[in-house]
Amino acid sequence: MSKKINLTSGATVTIKDADGLKVKDRNRIMRAGDAKSDAEKGIAIGNALLATIIEDWSYDLLVPSAKEDSIEELPIKDYVELMKLTEDIIKDLFPDIADTDKNKLNPDSPLGN
Repeated sequence: MSKKINLTSGATVTIKDADGLKVKDRNRIMRAGDAKSDAEKGIAIGNALLATIIEDWSYDLLVPSAKEDSIEELPIKDYVELMKLTEDIIKDLFPDIADTDKNKLNPDSPLGN
């Protein structure tokens, strides 16, 4: 099943929900982070996740499943909004690591993490 999302910029994006994902999608997302620094790994995995779930969008760009570099042409506010939409999908794809104590927010941290 898919759902159409209206971003605050006015752009629209159609994404798969977690029920439409398969093990091969999870494996491809994980492989995106291979042999990279921690920062690069996070970006690569996030972009691979977007490339996996985005089926269509209103941008005048190829969808990321056809050209993952299209993600880098997005307005930053739209990118951040899309990444926030992936939080629940990440929990479904990686339930064992999404809810560990290490990943919970630290209320004493000035950074909020």
